[in-house]
Amino acid sequence: MPIFKLQNDNNSIEKAVLIPAERTNLELEKHLENWLENSPWAVAQEPLLIIGRQISATQEEDRTVFPDLLGIDRDGNLVIIELKKGKTPREVVAQLLEYAAWANDLSDDRIHDIAISYLKTVNPDKDLESLFLETFETDEVPELNQRLRLFIAAEEISPSVAKVCRFLRQEHAVDANCIQFTVYQTESGEVMVNSEAIVGQEDAVAPKKTAAPTKRWSGDKPVKQVVWEAVKEFTGGDTTAFFAPKDISAIVLANYPEFNKASVTPEITSDCVNHPSRHHYPGGEDRYWRVEQGKYKLHYPDTDK
Repeated sequence: MPIFKLQNDNNSIEKAVLIPAERTNLELEKHLENWLENSPWAVAQEPLLIIGRQISATQEEDRTVFPDLLGIDRDGNLVIIELKKGKTPREVVAQLLEYAAWANDLSDDRIHDIAISYLKTVNPDKDLESLFLETFETDEVPELNQRLRLFIAAEEISPSVAKVCRFLRQEHAVDANCIQFTVYQTESGEVMVNSEAIVGQEDAVAPKKTAAPTKRWSGDKPVKQVVWEAVKEFTGGDTTAFFAPKDISAIVLANYPEFNKASVTPEITSDCVNHPSRHHYPGGEDRYWRVEQGKYKLHYPDTDK
């Protein structure tokens, strides 16, 4: 799918024209690893915390494998990202599953060791716990490695690789995803990156058998409404009153003990006008305003700019 830049030479949006951007010959694999390390949300379309890059993972038979990127999502699941230049070879699926077999056995201590080693070079003032709480705007770190999420990122996902990953996902509950990235460059030198999920939008994936079952809200009110009512209760309708997701979680759980508190932050995010990930939630309501990371208030259009 081509990417266009809106060119407006007449200072009139109605008379603007679409100028196609040309695909660039940047060394995508080399650059993409850096880009995704710095912006991991571009892989899963949700916040991720990177805790390792090119980790040395010793396997049986004295073999060593090197996953490109290792991350954690808001539920504590490990996320493995493998990057490929050009068209994905068939062997990439076997390679990804080899990484998964290694990661599946990682203990909490080993995950923390990996994160400590990585953070020493990229963020020496932070530890895994503080970064997790900050990244996901939550008040506790869940149990780690309950489930694995696997991503292949490449310039072109071959049909055979997509077919196998879709089979693993739909028939064997393996959370396998294929993301296709294309880099474009305009005549003025602007670089634009397009991402497309080739595999990953299919059926929901079941967690590990060892994981505790996810609590599903079965109350009469929608999840969004429960959170909204808790926010109004906490703030009393005062648009200058600040709140954190943990404040709202406390009220929700007091009113509905069976509610899954992990749903609170995503609901606030989806209805927050100025949250960085708001574009992932096109159906969100304009209810909240992000004052700073982890601090919100009710949105007031006349003053919130």
